[in-house]
This record gives sequence, C-alpha cells and structure tokens, in this order.
Amino acid sequence: MFLDKIYLSLLFLLPVLAFLFYVFYKKRKKALSLLISRVNTAQLSNVNLKAYCVKYVFMILGLAFLILALARPQYGDKTQEVIKESSEIVFALDISKSMLAQDNKPDRLEKAKLMLLQVIEESAGEKIGIIVFSGTAMWQCPMTYDFQALKMFLQGIGSAQLPLGGTQISDAVDLAVKAVSANPSSSKVMVLISDGEDHDSKLKEALSNAKSAGLKIFTAAIGTPQGAPIPLTNQSNEITGYVKDRSGNIVMSKMNPVLLKNMADETGGSYFDASEKDVSRDIVRVIKEAEKNKSESQRHGTKADRFQIFLFFAAIAFFIELLIPIAKR
Repeated sequence: MFLDKIYLSLLFLLPVLAFLFYVFYKKRKKALSLLISRVNTAQLSNVNLKAYCVKYVFMILGLAFLILALARPQYGDKTQEVIKESSEIVFALDISKSMLAQDNKPDRLEKAKLMLLQVIEESAGEKIGIIVFSGTAMWQCPMTYDFQALKMFLQGIGSAQLPLGGTQISDAVDLAVKAVSANPSSSKVMVLISDGEDHDSKLKEALSNAKSAGLKIFTAAIGTPQGAPIPLTNQSNEITGYVKDRSGNIVMSKMNPVLLKNMADETGGSYFDASEKDVSRDIVRVIKEAEKNKSESQRHGTKADRFQIFLFFAAIAFFIELLIPIAKR
C-alpha cells in the first residue's frame, strides 16, 4: 500500500518523457547523418548513439523509482510504544434552567458551550471528560482522548437532559473526584462553568474531598450581576413566559461570583469572569501549564515505511546513467 498515492499519478508522465527522449534521439541521429554518411559514422564520429538510448532508459528507471519512493510504500507491521504526556481535565457544565437566561447571547448555556468548544479544540492530546449537572449530575462524555467524541457529546447538551431542577454543584464535584481518584496522575484539573446559583448543602464536604484527591477546581462565571428572567419555552422552542415566584413576580436569575471564587480558592484553582469577555484562552493556558502525567503509554501497530528501498534503486539508476559515456574513444 502507498500512504501518499497522489504521487503515483506522476508515473503517467514517464511514457511522455520516453517519447520526448525518442524524438531527441531521432533528431540527433538525423543531424549526424547530414554531416556524415551512415557508412562512415563509426570511423569519423565519436558520438555513441546507443549510449544515448541506454542513458535514457536508466534516467526513466531512476525517475520511476523516485516517484514510488515519494508515494511512501508501506508493508509489514511495525509496533511502537507511545508515551502520552497529558493532564486529566474534567469539564463540568451547569445545565439548570437558570442557564437559559439571556443576559449573555444567545443565552448562558449556549455561550458556555461555545466557550467549552474553543477550549477543547485547543487542548488536543489531553484526557478530557464532560459532566453536566443541575439538580443531579451525570457524565455527558467519560474521560477520553477522542477529540471528535468530545465535540459530538458537547453539541448534544441541553437543559432538558436532567429531570431534577435546582443546582447541585456538589454532585458534579463528587463525580470528578471519583474519576481522577481511579487514575493516579500528577495533575488533576476541573473546570466548572456555571452562573453560580446553588441550592446545595453538601458543597463544603465535596470541596474537602476534592482537596484530598488533589483536584484543582477552576471556575468560570456565566451571566451578569444584573441578571435576567428565566424563559419558559414550548416544544417549538418559542418563549411562552418567564419563571415566577410564589407571589407571581418574575424571578431574576443573577450571577453569583462569590460562590465560584470560594470554590477556586478552596482547591487551589482560579476564578474567571466570563460575563463580559471570552475567557477560553485563559482556561487553555491553565490546562497547558498544568503538570503533565507521563505514566500512561499505548502501543500502536502501524505499517512500516519502505520508501528507502526505492530511493536506493533510484540513486543507483541515476549513478549508472552518469557513468555511461556518450563519446567513444
């Protein structure tokens, strides 16, 4: 098999080149015959016409081998061990109803997904998992190196995935702790994206477990301090009204940066305010600066490159072509 098959199309030029060589040979022979008769050519001229033919043959052979080498022929199996240098990164995304507020356009959840997509695209080679949470938490995508799988699962995230309302951040933290505790590594990072609204009494215990597991939590706040109403939509995704309290007043969902700052400070992470600017580059920087784990290795079976053989034959053909004299003594 050939890895770069596109170069094989150059082989179709060789018959054209052979025809041009033939034309040059005939012209040279004709020009010589105008000066010297065929009977006296051997006695009066030192030009070796047969040598031209042989040189052309070796030149075409050399080009053919060179083209085959460029196409990178591969056969036979080659096994190599690849040591991955990566961190374990858990993204936790808030998908509670408050994330549908539209103080960030198009809404908080969509802005968070776009930001997360940018971070994933610039974090190739890292081991990443995605957790979604509201009144409970679950894995949207388990820990993986598969970049395409992460993108696919990210696109499928919606606020209607989890049946329980409210926001239980502790459940997301506990899931992340279990994942990183099962695989010891030198660097464990959790990036939590939320508006900070929380109805959780177990968060303090969850943060203590995170510290014990060596999990650093970096938080990104979505929303605005002024807040916005939480829309209610129908099956056609049209807004039919807004969430109201028991008194019939429209509920204003506001970003709570204090909670998110405390989470970051408690676990040795950092807080990012994504209310008015894109913080994806800051998150990517944190991931790249995290200490890498070199303990995980994988064995990959690939086809062995054999272009060296064809390159060797091409060099020999060109070398022979240079050695053939075109003039007789």
